[in-house]
Amino acid sequence: MDLSLFGPRTILTIATVSMLVQQAFAYVCQIVMPILADRLAEEFGISPAWLGFYLFLQNVMAILAAVGCGSFILRYGALRISQITLLLMGASLAVIASGQLWLYPLGAILLGAAAVSTPASSHILARVCPPRLAPVIFSVKQTGVPIGALVGGLLIPFLLGLVFYSATVGSTIRLGPFGAAAVAALVVFAVAIMLQPIRAHFDSDRDPRQKISFGDMRTTLAMVLRNPDLRDISFAAFAFGGLQAIFSGFFILYLIDGLDYSEVEAGSAFAIASFTAIWARILWGVLGGNFVPARWVFAGIGLFSGIAALLMTQFDFTWTLNEIIAVAILFNITALSWHGILLSETARLAPEGQVGGVTGGVLSFTSIAMMIYPALYGLILAGTGSYELGFALGSIPAFAAFIIFLYPALQGSWYGYCLDLGRRLFSLRTLGQAVVLLALGAVFGVLFQILSPY
Repeated sequence: MDLSLFGPRTILTIATVSMLVQQAFAYVCQIVMPILADRLAEEFGISPAWLGFYLFLQNVMAILAAVGCGSFILRYGALRISQITLLLMGASLAVIASGQLWLYPLGAILLGAAAVSTPASSHILARVCPPRLAPVIFSVKQTGVPIGALVGGLLIPFLLGLVFYSATVGSTIRLGPFGAAAVAALVVFAVAIMLQPIRAHFDSDRDPRQKISFGDMRTTLAMVLRNPDLRDISFAAFAFGGLQAIFSGFFILYLIDGLDYSEVEAGSAFAIASFTAIWARILWGVLGGNFVPARWVFAGIGLFSGIAALLMTQFDFTWTLNEIIAVAILFNITALSWHGILLSETARLAPEGQVGGVTGGVLSFTSIAMMIYPALYGLILAGTGSYELGFALGSIPAFAAFIIFLYPALQGSWYGYCLDLGRRLFSLRTLGQAVVLLALGAVFGVLFQILSPY
């Protein structure tokens, strides 16, 4: 397809829509395993806590992929890398569909290697998007995540329960967890192929002579950590990405295994809450790009995502599904809605031509959190059977992010930054803020107890 015949506005629209679709189905792949975890645990006779190990492996690979992706994007083109990531994700689902438990670590590694989908899409949009529109455009593109959650939250439970009669085999067929994973894999492969017609235009900047070097990892991380604003953004990516990881990985399992809801009820609750993140991502992008400093938006997300995480610890059998969904909505519009404004700020701060690599460097901190949080959550779940404690611990970095973004970015070295952060966190003013936060948490708890019908 010759896109040079179209104007800049049309090209921007094509880029935004195609990357939104790519992001949506990439996220569908991310939530397939959390939805299937309880069924697969029964199938193989193992604890659901194994999901933490799966997510740990996935994100170890995601860290390496995100930090080292810059030279790959420059050599092969961001659109080609986007296609490859979808193929890797589809392959990971095919591994699940195989029903061979010993192969599942390979599936986790393939899914982690596909983490470069976001840096690749950011590289494409940074080329065609005017700077003044970047916060909104990046936020619109990142609505692919809640859209993917909505699609996956409804589609996978539907496929799980799908039963039909096949005249070919002469019997009734139930897809079950393996069949559901296989169908999802075919859909993702189809999306990768659909991107091919626009590849020539969006990869016109690729350099086949670009040297592939994993030494780029150290250079990229140094570039991120030496820039005070990027350093703060990286901490936000860590704090919010960790909360996103445990919500995406364990919320559905929490409802099914911990609170005895059905897969359809849990998947629907997840999908409904995820839908609200669509407008939230756009809203934060508009606010941060036009009306208030982006740091204020990050501070607000830190405060309210921490509160949402604490509310998650209060679930029990007296809570109605609607009350649980209300908390999940607060979680989604904060801890799962920061990506657009974070990516646009990263693109604004990155050196020219280095958007993909720097974005990968910043998002590597998200991958680190997505490695650590689920692993710790899984260990806590296996050791105590508690779904609540992991969310309580996850709220701490979110509240720290709230405090960090109340202040201007600290100039200086990483060591000096850590010392100053310690002074901020333990100053009289911060301790006073902590008391206010605890008081707010107590008030929320009392209100929920009063308003509870039981």
